Amino acid sequence: MNPIKRGAAYVAVLAVQTARQELADHRAECAACIKRNPCDTLAKLQSEVYMSSQTSRTALLTYAPQGSSVEYHGPAVHLHGVWYITDTCRTSLHTSYLLHALRSGAIIDDVPLDQIRQPIEPEPTGVLAAVQRAAAEITRLLAACGYLLHVRVTADEGKVRIEYDAPMFGRYDHEARYARQHATGRAQEEASYVVEALISLRMMSQFARTGALREISSHARSAELARERVEKRPTRRPSA
Repeated sequence: MNPIKRGAAYVAVLAVQTARQELADHRAECAACIKRNPCDTLAKLQSEVYMSSQTSRTALLTYAPQGSSVEYHGPAVHLHGVWYITDTCRTSLHTSYLLHALRSGAIIDDVPLDQIRQPIEPEPTGVLAAVQRAAAEITRLLAACGYLLHVRVTADEGKVRIEYDAPMFGRYDHEARYARQHATGRAQEEASYVVEALISLRMMSQFARTGALREISSHARSAELARERVEKRPTRRPSA
């Protein structure tokens, strides 16, 4: 969780609490309001409570958005565990959260900021998960053949990105193609695996753009099978 956003949420919640207290104090002290004859100051204070509550809602949901997973650790010990943010709680004027459980549909209301822990990142699904698995299998195959290549798979606004060291990729591709053509035996076989693995990795970006899950899974499976064949042999030390 972002500490700056968390701090902003605390400040926003405090502003609501302060505005509510000022409103309550005014109602208790204002002669007109005691006689149920609302004054202009009352209307102003009510407006401040409303505006601050909306600011608080925005701040809380900026910190832990709707649908994000959090770990509840409040006083209800039997409810400790992973819950999901439904919204802010209206009964508290949006100074706390409303949580729900995905499977049971159970709800916990009025959960203060200090009773939730860092949201747990949801498990990736769809194209992102498929590409992550494929990239992992490809890099494992490369490592088994003596080549280390660090690959990063991220998602931004629904677009999956695959990043790696392009110069190192090119060097490995050149070396593997040369070995496939000129080496013999095990070295030639592994060079062929490396060439195919690098081709698969290069194609992942296109597969990710088109959402070609079948192709992504096929390449992941091929890399996995090739790695298993390589790993049945004596291990080799990966090159840097």
